[in-house]
Amino acid sequence: MISPGRGVLRQVQRVSVLAYFFLLLLLTGSAFADSQVTMKFLGHGGSDKNPVYPWYFQVNGVPTTLICDTLTNLNVRGETWQANVTNILNGPTQGLFKGNTLIDYKAAAVIFSDVLFHGANFSDANWAIWALFDPNAKKSKYFNADALALYNAALALAAKLPKSFFTNYVIYTPIPGTQSCKKCGLPQEFIGYNPVPEPGTLLLFGTGLVILAGAIRKKLARSHTLQ
Repeated sequence: MISPGRGVLRQVQRVSVLAYFFLLLLLTGSAFADSQVTMKFLGHGGSDKNPVYPWYFQVNGVPTTLICDTLTNLNVRGETWQANVTNILNGPTQGLFKGNTLIDYKAAAVIFSDVLFHGANFSDANWAIWALFDPNAKKSKYFNADALALYNAALALAAKLPKSFFTNYVIYTPIPGTQSCKKCGLPQEFIGYNPVPEPGTLLLFGTGLVILAGAIRKKLARSHTLQ
């Protein structure tokens, strides 16, 4: 028979493990912002003739799904490289497309948000993003009427959205010379979504853990008294 004290101790251990992993999940997104990471390309969605979102990676060993904003560069499955990660609003100065207007990067974030939260077609969305940075994308048969509609709507909306809308969107810009496949040239740039918890969220989470831990300690002390 398991003693009450041992049962409560197991509860404490279980709560501690769950709390650790939940806190780790909250902090994962913020760990990548404004930093340098190691990327390993695993594959893509769509087809070999029309490779589109989702683009699968390990970023610092963590499985990650991103969307591509570069039409012409090449990635090879298993290839690794270093990338600078920064907020998408820094694209015109720190991204692969230096000199592009800020509205292009903003529109790319808007299109990606349509994919993540509004069910936009993956192929249409990816080709709309490529068209923002490379006019040749508009000549592709995959840049259809729906892709054009996304493209135009995103450019119109991007100019009206507040800066706060773009807080969680980041770009992964490859660092020249760091790619494992030297003959493949510079890899593509990618856009990601990193939800960063507000300080208030972390505070509430911490307060909840303190209350829960206190209740368990009291229960544990009570069980020892009864023994």
